[in-house]
Amino acid sequence: MYNMASTKKVKGTVALASLILNMAIPGIGSLVAEKKNEGTWQLILLIIGALVSLTVAGAVIGIPLVIIAWIWSVLTAIKLVKQAD
Repeated sequence: MYNMASTKKVKGTVALASLILNMAIPGIGSLVAEKKNEGTWQLILLIIGALVSLTVAGAVIGIPLVIIAWIWSVLTAIKLVKQAD
């Protein structure tokens, strides 16, 4: 089903703030830009990855999860910047 909320445009300043925040902490910028589902899942992925990375064996899984969360959140923010008013 097509989600109308995903096409909602944000202001340029919010989109830029989203990009900066997502580069610092994945998911926070997405939440600021009202991308609640994406932002929540990006944060969950970051937290799980960080917790799993605390063990040496878990770092093999945890570090890639953190990297994936970061890349996903930055791509989300770049998309917002391109679509901004």
